[in-house]
Amino acid sequence: MHDGHRLEIFGRAFDGFERSLTDQLGRVQVEAGHRLLEIEDLQREVVEGTLATDGRADVLMLITDWLPSLIESGKILPLDQPQEDWVPALRALQTGADGRSYGVAYHDGPMLFLYRTDLYGDERERKGFADRFGYPLAPPVDWAQYRDQALWFDRPGEQRGTLLAGHPDEHNNVYDFLTHLWSRGGELIEAGGTSGLGSAAAAEAVDFLHGLWHVDRVVDPAAAGWDSVSSGVHFAAGEAAMMVNWAGFASMCDSGTVGCAPVPGSVTMNAYWVLTIPAGARDPERSAELIRQLTTHEMDVITAVSGGSATRRDSWADPRVRALAPYYAVLEDAHDNSRSVPVDARWPQMAAVLNEMMRAVVEDAAGRAALDKAHAELSELLAR
Repeated sequence: MHDGHRLEIFGRAFDGFERSLTDQLGRVQVEAGHRLLEIEDLQREVVEGTLATDGRADVLMLITDWLPSLIESGKILPLDQPQEDWVPALRALQTGADGRSYGVAYHDGPMLFLYRTDLYGDERERKGFADRFGYPLAPPVDWAQYRDQALWFDRPGEQRGTLLAGHPDEHNNVYDFLTHLWSRGGELIEAGGTSGLGSAAAAEAVDFLHGLWHVDRVVDPAAAGWDSVSSGVHFAAGEAAMMVNWAGFASMCDSGTVGCAPVPGSVTMNAYWVLTIPAGARDPERSAELIRQLTTHEMDVITAVSGGSATRRDSWADPRVRALAPYYAVLEDAHDNSRSVPVDARWPQMAAVLNEMMRAVVEDAAGRAALDKAHAELSELLAR
């Protein structure tokens, strides 16, 4: 063990992270412990609070959405570590305007279409679907096919057509909207720096999501309270036929029961968790060394085996990792068609606007009214 105080890692509460860090911290040459917080609490402590600056944390595990704000405010430090073993999409979001890197990828998405292979491969299901809808049952290439399949497989009491994470935590609910917006040709911020929420694409996105919850009713109403992790658990339990969600949730499912395909509309959300050095770290050099040791190939394999998602190219090709889940074979291609939230220090404020809009869409059945309100609020924010 290295001489000196024990380093403390703070991150998100998730069983996969609990297992991986417990195993990894027993193998590194730096004495360290970890504390995992619910995502809303972690965001409040880091983005709005003092966890990054008050000396409690030596390493922070953070979602890339928060990085522009934290980099601009000086709450995290640059980390000059070679990262050639990661694809460009897993290096870009932690790169500051100064060209320096402020973190190393630890756990990867991106979003994919996940589906139950037992249902999609069942001959009776395939014949019945083709008879009703006039085309073969296969992973959908557009959102109209996605809706058809959700309607076909929706059998309350047996399984639901699809699954969404509706909990208003500024994450999956917001990501779902952006995925629909982009795949319909829309933008959150137009070229002139104005709100894109007044577009036809934004209206179509809200109408589609509103319809899944309140018109077609192919989603369990309880999912309004499920965050991304909960939704993955419910899908792994066989409660829905398919979903668009983080690739890593395929590893929660029994082997051979889940397939992965590109997101309908071919645009996928890219956000990932990185290890960073907070400005208040007591010994930044030791923090950097801990991050280096936690992101080697062997440690990345442990992350995957523990229920997280490997981030390194050499891990994606490793037979031990390939055997865990079907998505590792398609991750590199998926990243080629990925997008992320705006790299903008105002993103936390934008996310709050979209979060309230989606809360209303999910809970209050107020689709277009919620969109109009969000358009006005985003317009005001961007004009400041």
